[in-house]
Amino acid sequence: MKKQGWIAGTARAAGGSRDFKLWMPGTLEEGGACPLVMMLHGCTHNAEDMAEISGMNGVAEANRFLVVYPEQSRMANLLKCWNWFHPKHQTRDAGEPSILAAVVEEVRSTYDIDPNRVYVVGVSAGGAMASILAATYPDIFAATALFAGAEFKAATSVYEALAAMKGGGPDPLGQGQLAFEAMRNGLAHKQRRRMPVIVFHGSADTAVSPVNAEQAITQWSKTNECLAVHHGEGGFALTETIIDGQVPNGYSYQKHAYVEGGTRLLMEKWVVQGLGHAWSGSPQPSRYGDPKGPNASAEIWRFFCGSGPNPTACLSSQPSLPQALAKTK
Repeated sequence: MKKQGWIAGTARAAGGSRDFKLWMPGTLEEGGACPLVMMLHGCTHNAEDMAEISGMNGVAEANRFLVVYPEQSRMANLLKCWNWFHPKHQTRDAGEPSILAAVVEEVRSTYDIDPNRVYVVGVSAGGAMASILAATYPDIFAATALFAGAEFKAATSVYEALAAMKGGGPDPLGQGQLAFEAMRNGLAHKQRRRMPVIVFHGSADTAVSPVNAEQAITQWSKTNECLAVHHGEGGFALTETIIDGQVPNGYSYQKHAYVEGGTRLLMEKWVVQGLGHAWSGSPQPSRYGDPKGPNASAEIWRFFCGSGPNPTACLSSQPSLPQALAKTK
C-alpha cells in the first residue's frame, strides 16, 4: 500500500464521470479497515484547494483515515460549483449524487474501507450537495458535515438557489419530510436509525446567510424524527445544550449540542462570531480560510468519530470548555 501522498482517480456512474484525489496518510496501519471522509469543495476550487483550506489531511494523519476529494468539472458548471440546486442532481442513481457515490465505491474497490465509517463533508455548494448525499445515500454515508451549506433541496433552480443563499430555503419541516422520503431506497439496502449532522457557519457570512444553518438543523431534526417513527420508536426528542467559547486571540463562538434520550449526541451547530464565508480554523489565512476560528476539521472528525461504533478512538481537538458556560434548553 502506498504511504502518504496523493493518488489520482476517476469514477463513473449513470450521471457521468468525475476525477478525484485520494489522500493517503503515512500513519495508516496494515491489516485493518479504515474510515473514509469525502470532502466536497466550494465553487471555483479543486481537491488541493479544499485540502489546503480545511487542513483535513493533517487530521487524517493524526487519526489514521483516508480522505477523498472529488473535483467538479467546468463542463458541468463554469464556476465548478456542485449543481445541488438542479432537480436532476437531487436524486439517487442519477446526476452528481450517483457519481459521488461511485467515487466512494471506487475507493472501496481498492482499499479496505470500514463500510460503517464513511462520511461526507461539504463547504458552500459542496455543503448543500453533502445534504443531498446524506439523504439519497444513507446506506453509504454514516454522518454528514455542512459548512456554510443548506438544508436538503433548499432550491430547485438557479433563481431559487440565489434566494436561498440570501434568505434561506423552503419550510425546513417540509424539507425534513422530503429528505426522509429520499432515504427510502437507501434504507432498503441498509437500515440506518439516525443521520448524525454537524453544521458550521460564520455569523458574518454574506455569501450564504447564517439562517441556512438553523434551517439545516431543523430539517435534519425532522428527518431523524421520521427515521424514529419508521423504526417504530416513539417519543423522539432532543435536548439542546449551548456552550459559549473563545479561541485565544481569535473569534468567539456558540456550540449547540443536540442530544437524544439524554445520552446520544445526534447533531451539533457551531456559529462562529465574526467569521465570513471561510473555513474556520484553516491552517493558513486566505480568502476562503480563516485561522482565527475553532478548528472545524478537527471538530468534525471528533463528531464523526463520536457517532461511530468506537467513540473512544476519537482524539479531541481542544480541551473541554468549562461546564459553567453551558446552558440547556
